[in-house]
Amino acid sequence: MKLRTLLASLAAVLVTVTTALAVDTIKVGGIWDLTGVTADVGKPFAQGVQDAIAYTNSKGGINSKQIELINVDYAYKIPQANAAYKKFIEQDKVVMINGWGTGDTEALKDIISKDKVPYFSASFSGHLTDPTKTPYNFFVGASYSDQIRGFLQYVKKNWKGKGAAKVAFIYPNHGFGKAPIEAGRQYAKELGIELVHEEVIPASFQDVTSNLLNMQKKAPDYAYVQTTVSWCAVLLKDAKKLGIKTTFFLGNYGMTEALPALAKDAAEGVYGMATHAAYGENVKGMKMLTDWNKKHPVKEAHDTVYVRGWAYGLTWAEGLRIADKNKNLTGEGVKLALETLKNFDTGGLTPPITYTSSDHRPTTKSTIYVIKGGKMTKVEEIETPRKKEWLGL
Repeated sequence: MKLRTLLASLAAVLVTVTTALAVDTIKVGGIWDLTGVTADVGKPFAQGVQDAIAYTNSKGGINSKQIELINVDYAYKIPQANAAYKKFIEQDKVVMINGWGTGDTEALKDIISKDKVPYFSASFSGHLTDPTKTPYNFFVGASYSDQIRGFLQYVKKNWKGKGAAKVAFIYPNHGFGKAPIEAGRQYAKELGIELVHEEVIPASFQDVTSNLLNMQKKAPDYAYVQTTVSWCAVLLKDAKKLGIKTTFFLGNYGMTEALPALAKDAAEGVYGMATHAAYGENVKGMKMLTDWNKKHPVKEAHDTVYVRGWAYGLTWAEGLRIADKNKNLTGEGVKLALETLKNFDTGGLTPPITYTSSDHRPTTKSTIYVIKGGKMTKVEEIETPRKKEWLGL
């Protein structure tokens, strides 16, 4: 009898300890591209998120609970993203996921809604902003669609030539590349800007001379390029060799501090959209990053994509904090908590973030930069209208 009582007591203690450990740890999945075709921006983004969460844990975590970030490199391959997602849900029992690409996020969106697990993508696809269709999808910054609209607003305001300004869109034939194109087509027409050419480029390449020659026949005044920084650099160098006079604008994964290092003088005078502050910029929230990096130095230079990762980590950690305070630390509870964020301040790392139950557009404000003297130089902030008909486009 005594032995049976002792065993029962030990079992009760074990259950209590296990429960305490479970409560003191919040599991979150992380799906990153560290070795695929977008690893040039995938690695600094992942490092930014991971550092933000390490920082959060060092400051007491989420109401004394530590975040356990479970990391997977899916190499920008949709089947691997699906497998990682399944493991996170079925084995790890995560409360939310920080994912990466447009193609994999859009492929998962229906099951994400079914499983009721908040999913922060590093994809800024406007297709993920309508809660009636994608209620558990979130991101931090202006959508690709609002970025291309911001570009078109800038063109409309600054064009001084004869007739309508002529623009071209350059993009690879995958989810990320195509995400803002329909929004750009519609808004160019609305603004009276002539879209004269669309050039589809490979996801990775060594030379795009033939593509640029195709574009050059239409003589666009501006070209908007929707790909990542290393491929933008190759394209800009080829354009310089060809003597193309078109003014190039890059999306937010093309305009980074790495651009002038990769493209050299071909980057000079190139414009781009940014959704997050440049690394080291004089904003309040930058000090936590720079202080952390002094204590935890790495070989790689930090950039705006690293800042983006930090802003993500801070934002979804706030959602976890509110959900935990509400004693509803579940996927559904985190979603409801995030939808109470109004002008959430990341210290200037990104414009203030707001989500509601009817609109997951976090902001419609971007910043235009130009490469000047080999550095990202701020031109102006630009905000697009929050039109109801643009939700989910």
